[in-house]
Amino acid sequence: MKLHELQEARASHVAAMRALTDKADAETRDLSDAEDKEFREHKGAIAALDKKIERARDLAEAERSAPAILHNGRGDGRYEERARDFSITRAICSRLGDDVDAGFEREISQEVQRRSGRAFEGIAVPDECFFTERRTLLAGSSAADLIPNVHRPDLFIDRLRASLVTGRLGATVLDNLVGNVDVPKQTGSSTAQWVGEDGSITETDATLTDVNLTPRTVGAMTSYSRRTLINASPSIEQLVRNDLSAIIANAIDYQALLGDGSSNTPTGITNAGANAVTLAGPTWAQVLAFISAIELANADVGSMGWAVAPDAVKVLRSTLKESGDAGAGYLMEQPGALAGYAAASTTALTDGGSPATSTVIFGAFNQLLIGYWSGTDILVNPYEATAYAKGRVKVRVLRDCDVAVRHAAAFSYADDLTV
Repeated sequence: MKLHELQEARASHVAAMRALTDKADAETRDLSDAEDKEFREHKGAIAALDKKIERARDLAEAERSAPAILHNGRGDGRYEERARDFSITRAICSRLGDDVDAGFEREISQEVQRRSGRAFEGIAVPDECFFTERRTLLAGSSAADLIPNVHRPDLFIDRLRASLVTGRLGATVLDNLVGNVDVPKQTGSSTAQWVGEDGSITETDATLTDVNLTPRTVGAMTSYSRRTLINASPSIEQLVRNDLSAIIANAIDYQALLGDGSSNTPTGITNAGANAVTLAGPTWAQVLAFISAIELANADVGSMGWAVAPDAVKVLRSTLKESGDAGAGYLMEQPGALAGYAAASTTALTDGGSPATSTVIFGAFNQLLIGYWSGTDILVNPYEATAYAKGRVKVRVLRDCDVAVRHAAAFSYADDLTV
């Protein structure tokens, strides 16, 4: 039995013991002989389980701290290359009790745990397997229809997802982190001085502080058809990879832009002290105010870009720079650029209020830090009631990550564009 299964079994015995004593207490009596015997049987079972739990923990720790494993059999230690061949579907099937050869996945998973320095509850999945470039897809929806009678890779239509705007705009990604991370940030600089002959220069020091990245866990639940996982074309592997990574990536992207730091969420750009401007008009002068606010703060420190919602793009592309003068052009002439800077669209920035408004963000996105701690944790539950009744497998995916803004003055935003 796995560690979590042993712990669940122990908890059931404890609950049974509690039920016996609660019943006797409610009836103001001692345990009967039969109840006392049952109580002692549960107690003995708990003692036996405690020994198994201790051994399972020792084994997990031994596996986690084991020396690095060479996965390609040639002794050259190309872990990253081999990790791309990790099969998520094969690893999941191995947890279903099916006769699946997942020895390679177990070795890679152990190495992920060793490198991360922590124990995972489920399957430790390497980051590298999400970064392959294979793009073969299948026909169907909700994965159940992917068991092919006739294989038609060209007919698969992926479900719509919010575009991952932060990565496309150049956010700084820090991966394979261990523990808390402090990134230096300069808040004040030394000053130059003009001096006469024999004059002295007064020493001035740069002012430094740290931007902190701390592991925060983001998680999601999804389910797959058991038959799909076991019998589907190999293309299902890429579908599962895309699905799990996009579920988590979309959540990270939203918090990086709009996170308020509450309920264990990171603090995103709009709540980190960025320059607040208005786009209520909208007017060309308001668009330029985004840029000037950053330049006046001497914070134009990298490649600049815009994050906008699709409905904001519609408004900006249909609004003239000069009212009544079509010859002056529109605020946004092309869907991928605004005021000479690249623009990326994401549905995360639309507020569904009444009237609906949209947030627009501009800045040097290399000042947005996104940190990832090693490995994605996938826990498989084939016995969850609803999924089990439908012949499906419930999968929980967890990822440790954090978001921080290094220089808030490098961003401007407006949250009042009516769409």
